[in-house]
Formats: sequence, structure tokens, C-alpha cells
Amino acid sequence: MLLPLFYLILAGVQFVHGASRTTPPAGAVVVKAGTTTSEEFADVVTAVNALPNDDSTQTIFIFPGTYEGQVNISRPGPTKILGYTTDTMDFNQNVAVLAHSASLATSTSDDTTGTLRIHSNNVALYNIDVRNDFGVAETNGQAIALSNYGSNFGAYASRFFSYQDTLLAEQGTQVYLKSYIEGAVDFIFGQKGQAFFQGNTIASKGAGCVTASGRSTNDSTMYVFDQNTLVAAPDAFSNVTDKTFLGRPWEDFAKVIFKNTVINTPLNNTIWSIWNVDEPNTDHVFFAEFNSTGPGVAGAMRPPFSTLLTSEEAAAYNIASTVGSDYTSWVDASYL
Repeated sequence: MLLPLFYLILAGVQFVHGASRTTPPAGAVVVKAGTTTSEEFADVVTAVNALPNDDSTQTIFIFPGTYEGQVNISRPGPTKILGYTTDTMDFNQNVAVLAHSASLATSTSDDTTGTLRIHSNNVALYNIDVRNDFGVAETNGQAIALSNYGSNFGAYASRFFSYQDTLLAEQGTQVYLKSYIEGAVDFIFGQKGQAFFQGNTIASKGAGCVTASGRSTNDSTMYVFDQNTLVAAPDAFSNVTDKTFLGRPWEDFAKVIFKNTVINTPLNNTIWSIWNVDEPNTDHVFFAEFNSTGPGVAGAMRPPFSTLLTSEEAAAYNIASTVGSDYTSWVDASYL
């Protein structure tokens, strides 16, 4: 008996679904919109501020809802934030949202605009959406969703939304796995971060650069992207076409590597950009690619300051070389 083509295709595809997480684990601090239960919190800010300022491991479980306010995690102990979800591996199922609206024009620094600010180590984020609602238009300026200064940070099946400067990977070791990151201008940026991105959907909302590395010395820090998909955001502005780039150098030692990337975003055919005409910042940059595929790189004419890696060279840029060989002790391997 001949099977229909549809079933033959399905036979060769492996679908990965996560478990549901709809009840708090034992001992978790519970956040539930509108709650009147004394043991629960109605907002995330209050819940985080109520955590003990010690070395203990703490978990927050967030029920569905949009929670307004700026969340700052700075306690010394490990902190895990879990969002309610019916599929832990699918960010499209996220229903726990952190939202805030701030820009550099109303704050003292990029960091202080952040909806979620990480200033401690060993923080893990699961199935949480983080939005800066100020940064949704072309001319609104810097408005950070996630400002991250912590080491051993993991974002798993989470989503980050803004327009300019969505994700500040400023310092420390960080991983972003199976998540969604949306923005337009320099929307993944920072100076001393060691950040590894794998299995993410990275969405451009308008003209600009995906990355802006501010690496200013020849040190070990870098951003490495492996097996990600670049797309235009569902509501992208028309200027996303031919006016988006993989990155530009905020500082002269910028270091960004893209491996095995499916690029559906209609990139400018130069792929990489200078910082600006008066200050190109390209003398010592390392902008590298390996195995970029998809319509977004058709007809690419890469600039001389970029590098195409061989397979052997590309293999040297992996999670261990990015965030350290001890990553197995803090990265959730089920998302790799």
C-alpha cells in the first residue's frame, strides 16, 4: 500500500515537544495575577524583592498574565524563574509576560531602561516573555528588554521584544537556547559578554544590525551563534529589506561568529556593516561566518573586514570555547 506523500514526509521528521509546566514545583514562590492568597504574590517585582538576600537557591513560578514593572535580580544565590506553559520547548506557548516601558531619554543608562535586569550570577529563565514597550517604533531610541551583567545565565524558550538595544549581553557567561529575540537597531549588543546562542529565532523588525559588539581589547570575550534562524519579524517595517546586517562594530575589536545559520531575513548584500562613515571601527574586528544558507545571503558581497571560516576553523567556536568548559555544570542540556 502506498502512503500519501504527507505521511512519508512526517516519517522522516522528528518532532520535539516539551513537557507541560502548569503547577509550581515544591517550595517555589508563586506569582499569580489578581491573587488574594497570602502566600502568593500578584506581581513579579514584589516577588523578586521578597526573596532572601542570601546564597540559597530560589525558584519563582509565574502563572499566566502580563506583569508590569521593572524587575531587578541582584541577590547572591541562584535564582530560577519559571513561566507557566503547556510546552516547555516552544516559546510560542509562553503566557507569562514581563512588561515595562523606558528609554535612555528617561533613564540614566542603557541598563536602567531594562525591563529585566540581571546583576547576579546563576540566574535561569524558562518560558518567560520580556518586553520593553517603549521600543516598538522606528524612532524611539534605546530601550532594553533584558540587561544582563551576570555569569552562568541561561535563557530557555523565552522571548525578548524591543526595537533598539533589545538584549544587552554586557558581561559574564550567558547562553540563549531555543528562544526568540526581536529588534532592529543593534538589538544584541554589549562590551564584555561571553554569549552563546543556539536554536533561536532572531527576528529583525526594521533596518539595522542584529549585533553590535563593543569588545575593545583582544580578550576572550565574543558572541557565537550556532544553528539559529534569522527572519523578518511578523510586523516588520518595510525598510527591513536590504537594510539589515549581521552586525556592526561598536568598538574596534568586535568579535561575532555566525555558524550554520539559516538566513531568511532579506539582508543587505554586504552582510556586515561598518559602525559609521566617520568611525568605521574595522581595523581589528573578527566578523566570521560558516555555512550561512537561505535567501537572505543570496548574492552576498561580503566586505574585506569579514571572514569566511573553514569547517575546521568553525569547529573551534562552540559552547565550551565561548562560556567555558564547565558549562555542563550550569547549562540545561535538554535545550542544546
